[in-house]
Amino acid sequence: MSEQRKHIRYRTIARVRLPGVFEEDALLKDLNVTGCKIEATVCIELTEGVVYAIEVLPEAISKISKFEVHGEARWIRTNGDSYEAGFMITASPAKKEFQRYVDYLAWRSSAV
Repeated sequence: MSEQRKHIRYRTIARVRLPGVFEEDALLKDLNVTGCKIEATVCIELTEGVVYAIEVLPEAISKISKFEVHGEARWIRTNGDSYEAGFMITASPAKKEFQRYVDYLAWRSSAV
């Protein structure tokens, strides 16, 4: 699927949790200031249009503390043995950590 985006999505290997919905670790596949995609190996009960708290646990090498963003579920799909969901970021209570992580991902992608 080809997508046209205003802001590039940065690939990541961070983990995520959705407190109260999914306490297991899922993978944060990509992220930018406007949205993200997560992937899990088990089904996560999500509803499109609903805003969820997403706890992001950045990879240790980034030296960035975990933080939370709020994201509206925009699409949900099953892809073979994985379950994916796309979110539009609606709020970031930990703005400083969130922006630091996006900046880190931008730096890392330009260094490759």
